[in-house]
This record gives sequence, structure tokens and C-alpha cells, in this order.
Amino acid sequence: MAKKIVHARVDYRLIHGQVITKWLKQCGATKIIIIDDKLSKDEFLSAVYKMAAPTGIEVDIISVATASSKWETDSFYGDAPILLLFKTVEMAKAVVEAGIRFSELQVGGLENKPGRKIVHNQISLDSEDANKLASIDALGIRVYFQTVPGEEPESLEKVSAKLA
Repeated sequence: MAKKIVHARVDYRLIHGQVITKWLKQCGATKIIIIDDKLSKDEFLSAVYKMAAPTGIEVDIISVATASSKWETDSFYGDAPILLLFKTVEMAKAVVEAGIRFSELQVGGLENKPGRKIVHNQISLDSEDANKLASIDALGIRVYFQTVPGEEPESLEKVSAKLA
């Protein structure tokens, strides 16, 4: 079976207006897979996110271990075009370390907490997440920052320079 990840995005809000109305249409995905160890164990929040998706869009919320197992057995959801979502950079890095590959990782929203700096639109970053993103980028996965379609993407290199 084909592994058809058409878009991979880090956004702490996961399924929200921009993802639903813009990115799904932009990338042509018919399925959303959220990979998050903590959320995969939370039945209530998982149900909330599944209800937030538009009609006809299937949502699965799985752990890194489940994603890795499905990837290795080539049962990673057939040929449905997939929008892969991560709540944190840490989860994206864990998935890549588990051997799951995609060509690009878009950073669209990172929670603005103390110790972080706004580096692109309303996206905040700290050196720890910048280093994790750099390790993903070093594996040949292009990492870039973009909140909405039509906005000019900004490279990890340019964004990381703003931390100095």
C-alpha cells in the first residue's frame, strides 16, 4: 500500500479553522492523522478533535509507537492522501526518529510560553525546539514556517537566526 503523506504540520491547536478550511483544500488530504502520545490516550479530547473535522474527513489519533508499527508493516492508511498533524516539535521529532518519513515539515503554530521568542507571524520558538527542528532538517526533511496558504514560507535557517 502507498504511504501518501501529502502534508505534515506542527500546530499546537491541531484541528482548527485554518487547518480545516485552508490546508485540507490546499493539499487535497482526505484523512487527518494526529500523532501524539498523550492525546492518543485521552478519549474525551480525541472525540472533540474528531468532531472538529469537516464531514467526510476521517481523523485518527495515534501514538508514535502505533504510527511506527503501521509504517513498518506498510499499513499506514492505504492510499488516502494524509494530512499529518503534530501538537509539538517533540512529537514530530519522535516520529522521524521512529523512521516515518515525509518530504517537508511545516511549522504553523507553536505555543507562546515563557522563554520563547516570536520568530514568524505569531509562532514562537526557543533554542530547544530550534535544535529539534534542525535535526529533522538534517535528515533531508525541509522544515519551514508558514501559518496560512498565501503567506511566504520562511526557512528554518532564517527563523533560527532571529533567536540570536
